[in-house]
Amino acid sequence: MRDGEGLKSGPGANVRVAVIGGGVAGLAAALALRDRARAQGTPLKVTVFEKDTQTGGNLRTLTQDGWQFEWGPNGFLDNEPATLRLVDRLGLRPRLVRSSDAARRRFLLVNGCLEEIPLSPKAFLSSKLLSPRGKLRMARELLVPPRKDLGRAAVDPATDETIDRFGERRLGREFADVMLDPMVKGVFGGEAKQLSLAAAFPRMVELERDHGGLFRAMIALGRAKRRKGRRTDAGPTGVLHSFDGGMAVLVDALAAALESDPDSEVVRGADVNTIARGDGLWSVSWPGGSRDGFTAVLDAAPAHAAARHTAELDPALSRDLAAIPYAPMAVIALGYARKNVSHDLNGFGMLVPGREKRNLLGALWSSSIFPGLAPDGHVLLRCMAGGAGNPAVMDLDDAALVDLVLKDLRGLMGLRGEPALVNIIRHRRAIAQYVPGHLARLKAIDEAAARHGSLYFLGSAYRGIAVNACVKETEILADKVLTALTGARPAQAEVAP
Repeated sequence: MRDGEGLKSGPGANVRVAVIGGGVAGLAAALALRDRARAQGTPLKVTVFEKDTQTGGNLRTLTQDGWQFEWGPNGFLDNEPATLRLVDRLGLRPRLVRSSDAARRRFLLVNGCLEEIPLSPKAFLSSKLLSPRGKLRMARELLVPPRKDLGRAAVDPATDETIDRFGERRLGREFADVMLDPMVKGVFGGEAKQLSLAAAFPRMVELERDHGGLFRAMIALGRAKRRKGRRTDAGPTGVLHSFDGGMAVLVDALAAALESDPDSEVVRGADVNTIARGDGLWSVSWPGGSRDGFTAVLDAAPAHAAARHTAELDPALSRDLAAIPYAPMAVIALGYARKNVSHDLNGFGMLVPGREKRNLLGALWSSSIFPGLAPDGHVLLRCMAGGAGNPAVMDLDDAALVDLVLKDLRGLMGLRGEPALVNIIRHRRAIAQYVPGHLARLKAIDEAAARHGSLYFLGSAYRGIAVNACVKETEILADKVLTALTGARPAQAEVAP
């Protein structure tokens, strides 16, 4: 089909869809659209525009002299059916790698010492994570009444509670500082005092709304799990998985599936700067090129890039997109000979609460999580620094950044000598920050997009930063887009290619 050829939507009509952004969200959305359209007999062609010469976004796996480390996410939990469906659709089930059992052990730095996070209430009571007074305050959570305005953040931003305020209100100041603060740093690279609970962890709002409190929810859910014969520990649900060649395997397989099909294509090196709509169809432009005749546009680029795409189309929409902030992050991979590390590294890694006054946000013991990431006789550490609370770290040169990290790690991990491997990845805009008002901003973005017709935004900037959240969203959005374009009820796509 020629660029610019006019198409009309409707049952039996050809439909062309542009997807901007070749990360996991954009690629998975393109595949989901193509598969679902084919399942319901709708002729559809999809084009993915990626600014770089390499697809994948932050899902990149780097290799160097027998070391393997991730540019971005180091895996995904197997508790999201949508991701497992995608894995099966791509034929990647045999390439899945399960994390080691040691990965269930996670540690916090508390008063200068590493303390393991207990996986049961009984173990928590005997742990050193909180003082007796802090534990007593936690127990009083049963007496804290639920808020009456829960679930209204999208329509009334004044009710949008921060994660820190929620933690203090329900479980006490000490719990918020020791437990919630480092968790938020580890997930978002952000500050608990600056992020929206309803946007970042909507499940917490649901538990308080539906059960009256967290402990009441734990009791009710624990009873339900026991009736079904499931474990009831407090650890993260699901088991962490990756692939035998790292997370890049997923996005490489997605790109290959699209490029091998005549009804889809991936255009690399297309750094889109403008989208426009005329005569009911969309055009996409970038320096040196343009395409038109698209029935719909799915923008899966980061929010700041989407703001640039829509600047001429809708300045107010562009401002809302640009208002979504990002935290910077430096990822420092350090490889050591095993004999030069005295710590047993028997676990997932450690997180550092802000009150410990360290520059290190946390460190993953990568070679303990997945086998084969380091050469024989060596171990691999993945360290994080910077974040929303310490952006100045990003301005340090490589040598100063490594010294900064090692200053915190040497005593904690028992490191001796110089590392055998150093690799630094600087993400100036690493992770979207769901600040208070985020859900209301999303509502405004969705309403503006709907006014333009057949324009959609997806990806980690909006409704979940994890791989699982992005993949789940693509299934929902693919059905929504096809229904809007064709008027036909979505059909279940085949799993096999």
